[in-house]
Amino acid sequence: MKNLEKYSSINRKHWNEVASVHQEKYVNNLLYLIADKNFTTFDSVEKKLFNQIQLFGKSVAQINCNNARELISVKRAGASRCVGFDISDEFIKQGEALKQAADVDIELVCTDIYDLGNAYDNQFDLLYITIGVFGWLKDLATFFSLLSRLLKPGGQIFIYEMHPILELFEEDSGGTIRNDYFNKEPYFTENENDYMNPDKVIESPSYWFHHSLSEILGSLIKHGFNINHFDEYAHDISGRGEFLASQEKRPPMCFSLIASR
Repeated sequence: MKNLEKYSSINRKHWNEVASVHQEKYVNNLLYLIADKNFTTFDSVEKKLFNQIQLFGKSVAQINCNNARELISVKRAGASRCVGFDISDEFIKQGEALKQAADVDIELVCTDIYDLGNAYDNQFDLLYITIGVFGWLKDLATFFSLLSRLLKPGGQIFIYEMHPILELFEEDSGGTIRNDYFNKEPYFTENENDYMNPDKVIESPSYWFHHSLSEILGSLIKHGFNINHFDEYAHDISGRGEFLASQEKRPPMCFSLIASR
């Protein structure tokens, strides 16, 4: 647990620095856009799968929700209780401002997901995980054990995430494979250009963890989940694969998954 605490503490500081960059890059504008009750963050994949899941009246938690912009869309799509968890104090503050602008009732909790405890056990029909969550998780076994506790019997997990194969490529290499898909060691970065605003440098260090698709699927199965839906796509939702999206021959760049207990 000491390593988890070390990584979480460093990454919390990193994300708090990122928040101000993103505030300027897109959140100030989003505050105006999100006031429109027809505004949604859902793309065609999410619209289709949330319709399949049938959100109406369901209690939903978004895990590592950033500023909760997607959770606001979930609430507007008919969910009942909506709770977002995130480690960054500053992104939670952004989320509070966005929910006020959107005029929706959602609950935002600033916490390291590994420190959540038992207060929210057996309270959710659906857990929502989207872009970039897995890369900040050191320990998938503990993570999926926690998700299992959060869900009501018969509850579901919906994952719409960047494909782990993107970790192989570096944009400045033109698509050349630079990293090992089976790497188990954390990636360490500091003084890196922000992924949304390359003109800004994030000085704070961070740790990023690669998890193969088999590790994600295997962890779900090990913790008693049944995989009801899985698909892979050639479009990029992360901002990391834009240089690949325009190529004629493309790797999978994101995937969707629905699992139930």
